[in-house]
Amino acid sequence: MNILGIGGYSHDTSAVLVCDGHLVAGVAEERLTRKKHQGFVPRRAVQWCLDEAGITRDDIDHVCCYMRPGLRMARRVPYRLSTLIRTPYYASAFIGYEFVHNFNFVTGMRGLLGKKARIHFMEHHPAHAASAFLVSPYDEAALLTLDYMGEWAVTWTGVGRGTRMQCFQKENYPHSLGVFYTAITSYLGFERASDEYKVMGLASYGEAEFADEFRSMFKLLPGGRYTLDLSWFQCHYKPGSHVGYMSRKFLDRFGPARKKGEPIEKRHENIAASAQVAVEETALHIAKDLHERTGLRRLCMAGGVALNCSMNGRLLRDSPFDEIFVQPAAGDDGTGLGGAFMLHHELTGAERSFVMRDARIGPSSTNAEIKDFLDRAKIPYETPASVIERTADLLAEGNIVGWFQGGAEFGPRALGARSILADPTRPEMKDLLNTYVKHREEFRPFAPSCLEERAPEYFEGCTTSPFMLFVYRVKPEMRAKVPAITHVDGTARVQTVAKDVHPQYHALIEAFERRRGVPMVLNTSFNVMGEPIVNAPADAVRCFYSTGMDALAIGDFVVTKR
Repeated sequence: MNILGIGGYSHDTSAVLVCDGHLVAGVAEERLTRKKHQGFVPRRAVQWCLDEAGITRDDIDHVCCYMRPGLRMARRVPYRLSTLIRTPYYASAFIGYEFVHNFNFVTGMRGLLGKKARIHFMEHHPAHAASAFLVSPYDEAALLTLDYMGEWAVTWTGVGRGTRMQCFQKENYPHSLGVFYTAITSYLGFERASDEYKVMGLASYGEAEFADEFRSMFKLLPGGRYTLDLSWFQCHYKPGSHVGYMSRKFLDRFGPARKKGEPIEKRHENIAASAQVAVEETALHIAKDLHERTGLRRLCMAGGVALNCSMNGRLLRDSPFDEIFVQPAAGDDGTGLGGAFMLHHELTGAERSFVMRDARIGPSSTNAEIKDFLDRAKIPYETPASVIERTADLLAEGNIVGWFQGGAEFGPRALGARSILADPTRPEMKDLLNTYVKHREEFRPFAPSCLEERAPEYFEGCTTSPFMLFVYRVKPEMRAKVPAITHVDGTARVQTVAKDVHPQYHALIEAFERRRGVPMVLNTSFNVMGEPIVNAPADAVRCFYSTGMDALAIGDFVVTKR
């Protein structure tokens, strides 16, 4: 049975292909169109998945989509009608947008059908939950999804056993952790719905000076429930993207919003830190109730908020759960993954047979294709006896190296396939990368890729973290050894590399350790700010020559600028 899963539509649209219960291919549309957070129908992603599997649209049995449009209309339109008196123009425009959006969504999804495929519109939050649980290594687990908004729900809790999931409760819009964090992101002068990770990084530089006031914005209720104090916000009835997310009450207390490009003040750092604390404590409140309700020691999480690595690390340290699984495409791009597996088990009754340990399910290029491109572009290159040993030498000498190998990763993290690598032992490397390669804010940290078997030596409580979605404390005695990946608060967002999952990348890190004495490399995504991660050789070469990278290891070839 071939099931095509469509994740996202308003933004971060993607396609995955599940054949007989196995994940065959997956890619976000942005990687192919080169437009960050690309939305709408993922036609190129769908075609790539079909080509990768060697099938056509007529071979697809089912297409599942990330949201139920009827449920969305039934919840959102009445809410906007209730705000007509308060903001008549915005409410009317929003209702009109909902009709147009849903019509285009349904029409676009139906346009993907072949001769025999049936279409299924999946409920958003269960698809999120399934994207984590049904590909996790757990037979049973507590389930938690935290998002900006699905059809109407924003938080969803439940339990999964075998191939079945049961919902406990939902919180609905506007009481959303995702909306709250987007509001803070916008207030601090970053791009809404795409720069939340900047707030997470900035929070480490601040002190939680306003923690009590931010805690007061959340009312924590019995049974793991919560509500937002809406008096601090206006985005639930006004267009936050145009007039700001925060109410006059918030602005009077914390000052005017920072405009993009303005200097970052200590006040901004402290607001970010205080907001992060409030989100973490609310998530802990939910998680503690989930543990009491289920008695389970394992938790699966998804939704855009589950990409908050600092929150995930706090849950791992302080919640009653011993193990937490988050798959690499936890945002809307991953809902097609969850929907496809959920549909597979519902229709076939089959037991689970797949565990997601590797995110590299996207497009790749053969050595012949890479060589042909380099030759046609008249780019000089080396063909070393071992690209691993040559790259390790370059890194040990202090070079910044683009690493383009194998299939692209599914999700927003670079995990050793489309990465920029550097020496984590050099204190200056963080500033060099931010200034001359990534062209981004100086406060942004960099992550380590560490040999899985060696991670406990350097990071407190870290045993396995294959998708770089948890923050761990760097052991105090190790921080001086790896200053370039140690954040200002003594933490790191760790990727552990298992030899049986990613043998080439594991071998590179081993080779680097023989030269510099640490079992890790600095790893950041192969892109510059505002662009998607590179996908094809042309993207890699363009990014390489437009930045301060020193070398490019692409397939079996090495390109340098010397």
